[in-house]
Amino acid sequence: MTSPSADLPLRGQQVLDVARAQQAPVTTIRAYVAALHDSFIQDEEIDDALDMVVGKESALLTPEDLGEVVPRLHQHLRQLLHIAAHRITGERNRRLAEIIIRWQQLDTTPTPQDFPEARGYARRLALATQDVLEVLDMEEAARADGRGAA
Repeated sequence: MTSPSADLPLRGQQVLDVARAQQAPVTTIRAYVAALHDSFIQDEEIDDALDMVVGKESALLTPEDLGEVVPRLHQHLRQLLHIAAHRITGERNRRLAEIIIRWQQLDTTPTPQDFPEARGYARRLALATQDVLEVLDMEEAARADGRGAA
């Protein structure tokens, strides 16, 4: 059996004449990426993880909960920092740099085995996550006010 042309899909034994899709304009791709970033920022899972560690119910945190929430916080913080690095300009960039340094220190430190220390570690992750969200909110407010980079 001969291989089909890489350009055209096969349907049964029939070659379909299909036009190649045109590349999307860069502005469209940026709009889609921005929408994906916005949906991630507004994801309730981030709020749930933050509430678990620094919310009203944080006193009820168990070692099992901590084992589940710390990796989630690491993932959320990493993604939020990635988003912020693409969006943040001006004066807020300095604040973001400080948060990145804090994150790098947390990221290179293994989660402590002692529960009280591990809880403190999770709180530092949560507070850094909240700080990134705050910087992103400030950037969004500045753009909405037409101030752009501050």
